[in-house]
Amino acid sequence: MTKTAARVVSIVLHPFVVLAALAVLAAWRVDPESLARTALGIGVAIAIVSVFIWQRRRGGHWQTVDASRRQERPLLYALALLVAGAYWLWMGGRASATSSGVLVAVAMLCVAGIANRWIKLSLHMASLAFAGVAAWALLPAASIVALATLPLLGWARLRMARHTWPEVLGGAALGLLSGIALLAAA
Repeated sequence: MTKTAARVVSIVLHPFVVLAALAVLAAWRVDPESLARTALGIGVAIAIVSVFIWQRRRGGHWQTVDASRRQERPLLYALALLVAGAYWLWMGGRASATSSGVLVAVAMLCVAGIANRWIKLSLHMASLAFAGVAAWALLPAASIVALATLPLLGWARLRMARHTWPEVLGGAALGLLSGIALLAAA
């Protein structure tokens, strides 16, 4: 397959898309009354991070919109954690039915941020693996689809030369372990 196909896969399975879908699915299955609040909160969070990414790329600070170099990632992690914390508060903090999921996703980002000193883990792979495991408790069919697409996404990230094998596998492992931690906490 071509680089164009790899790019399409990377866009369709982008962490924004995957985590937004997981948040909406969780709201729908666990707390349907929070669905509109969830959609609005996720939309604002994605808009904030998207504007930041666009600014970094357009200003020449990043090579790609993916923050493909390790040194490009610390600011992205800091902003993502700040936005995720604000989203958690927006949703009601500890009182939110989806609080544990948000906190585990934040912990996953923290681990990836710390590991970034040595390895640029694939956040695409981590997000999809996390969503795949987390969705098991919500909608098993969605979980199976997400987990079954992990190899395709791994291929896309490698084909586009955004990651190495260890970065792809490490990201997937981080996401799988984070998802398992979430299910174990439930």
